[in-house]
Amino acid sequence: MTNGALVLAGGGVAGIAWETGVLLGIQDVQPATAAQILGAPTALLGTSAGAAVAAQLATGALLKDLFDAQLADDTAELFVEIDLASFGAMMAEAVAAATSPEDSRRRLGAVALAAETPSTAARRAVIEARLTEKSWGDRSLGLTAVDAETGELRIFDRSSGVDLVDAVMASCAVPGVWPVVEIGGHKYMDGGMRSGSNADLAAGADPVLIITPSTEQTPMGPAVPPAELAALAPGRVHVVYADAASIASFGMNPLDPAARKAAALAGREVGRRVANEVTTFWSQA
Repeated sequence: MTNGALVLAGGGVAGIAWETGVLLGIQDVQPATAAQILGAPTALLGTSAGAAVAAQLATGALLKDLFDAQLADDTAELFVEIDLASFGAMMAEAVAAATSPEDSRRRLGAVALAAETPSTAARRAVIEARLTEKSWGDRSLGLTAVDAETGELRIFDRSSGVDLVDAVMASCAVPGVWPVVEIGGHKYMDGGMRSGSNADLAAGADPVLIITPSTEQTPMGPAVPPAELAALAPGRVHVVYADAASIASFGMNPLDPAARKAAALAGREVGRRVANEVTTFWSQA
């Protein structure tokens, strides 16, 4: 990468709505900056929820249309019950004896492969509904996923020969919640099993704007690990984190479609508040 990059992190259905709101809020206050960030020279890197937003942006969807869809009562999203504390405990137990990060991902992959989930067809219908345009187009777009059997990272892009819907679905395949996605004889799960944002994969880009629907510090540590930020040097980096009001808007279940409206509105307020500092950051390129 030689141009700027926009990195969009994971965070469930609420995260999709919130990130959309943040970007629209920036556009509300600083439309020229938003146009630069969303312009063709900027590379897009998405993980999980961020993969959905990145794919929407890369295929030409308008922010206002995406935002309005988050406010609508009608949605193709599926409701799934999840308790974050129990889910976190399950993941921690699965990786407790892991000997390496890759081994941790293999163990999470075993959980994903064994889980009872909604059908692949039902989940694919959700992802298809998120994307108005279902071909890759010409934008620089990278979507992360993890091989559930080997633990290896995979970055899907337009040169991968992979259907865009499949790539987004793989990046969003939360272990134990959504079905793994078979692509080319491999079974893939959520890219967030490597990292919530996989920000280090934007190395070489300058500037790099990271948007993550998490506070800077989470119960599991920094939302964006220092090592990932260091990997982006000498490129300049700015991170937009969720504030307390945003976290409250997500509710107890960020996969609940009912959280979309509040999350989108909270994100828009964050975007408006940070628009000027993001403009200062981006304009120094």
